[in-house]
Amino acid sequence: MANNVAVIGICSVFLVAVVVAVVVGVSQTHTKEESDSKSNSISSSNKAVQAVCQPTHFKDACEKSLASSNSTDTKELIRSSFQAAIEEVRKVLANSTTIQDLNKDDNNREALKVCQEVLDLSIDDLQLSFDKMGEYDMSKIGDYLLNLRVWLSGALTTQQTCVDTFAEVSNEQAEKMKLVLKTSMELTANALTMVTKLSTVLKDLNIPGLDGIDTTGFERKLLSNDGPEWMGHAERKLLQAPIIKPDVVVAKDGSGKYDTITKALEEVPNKSPNRFVIHIKAGIYKEKINVTKQMTNVMFIGDGPTKTIITNDINCIKNHPLKTFQTATVGVDGVGFMAKDIGFENTIGATDHQAVAFRATYDMVIMFNCHFNGYQDTLYAHN
Repeated sequence: MANNVAVIGICSVFLVAVVVAVVVGVSQTHTKEESDSKSNSISSSNKAVQAVCQPTHFKDACEKSLASSNSTDTKELIRSSFQAAIEEVRKVLANSTTIQDLNKDDNNREALKVCQEVLDLSIDDLQLSFDKMGEYDMSKIGDYLLNLRVWLSGALTTQQTCVDTFAEVSNEQAEKMKLVLKTSMELTANALTMVTKLSTVLKDLNIPGLDGIDTTGFERKLLSNDGPEWMGHAERKLLQAPIIKPDVVVAKDGSGKYDTITKALEEVPNKSPNRFVIHIKAGIYKEKINVTKQMTNVMFIGDGPTKTIITNDINCIKNHPLKTFQTATVGVDGVGFMAKDIGFENTIGATDHQAVAFRATYDMVIMFNCHFNGYQDTLYAHN
């Protein structure tokens, strides 16, 4: 109960802070009579919406998206901004005539595949932010707000990736997609600004016990033993242990259950909270691996970064019309991925444009004693 009261107080302070900014701005340009008249005509909820939208870069889009809200609660209004962004991205995926028009030739079709994949991931990030907005732990408010900023910036990044992918087709197509995504990107950017503003207000208040609120960037802090704060004891133990019992063994010589990594991944349970360990014995594995978003908490363990090597030679020229996002030898969309003692490579060569060895699109990825070999866009830390 104390935590809930504290949250209400903090959100109220945030609202008051931005309301003051609104009132000051209005008073500078209107007479007292005009101000009083407008104050009487604007409902409390509209005032709250104006206050929450005040620090955003796209105020018109913000106020329009929250116009139907009847709440004066800051937290609920911010959550509503997340929901508005989710609905806009879904609308783009489902109803855009521009997207339907682009699905007419192979080059555009491959770009569209990437867009559909990354926009789906954008929705996931926004939904996660929406779900977590009501789960305050006042002792960890700094970490909580920083996580929100990471997820929201990820949602914005994936939407921009859609635009960038169409830029590989033509600038004209990229401009079309940029226009289609204009509202969703504005709403996502607004949500990120709201959370960042809340972080700044809390930092300025210097409330005892609210330590670790970072307003300078998006990097999660490292602990004294050089591990991120979200890395738990189980993950540290896996990295330090010389021998780990795997769930599945992959081996080229037939000594494992499977001879390909792709087959082993079929055993990964969907959305599991438990670690699924795949031991990949020494050998060169020419595969194109996709750890999907349903494959959570997967760990690859090799016999050494020069002994266990996952390789391919996919690129945008040889494999036209594939796009940069699609060229990864190993692409990870599942949260909580770990890799230890493995080499990742794309051998296409220096003259054939983008060729990704490893792409990580989702959150909380750990790579330990791994090698990455390639020529352009070798390591694609996408998100």
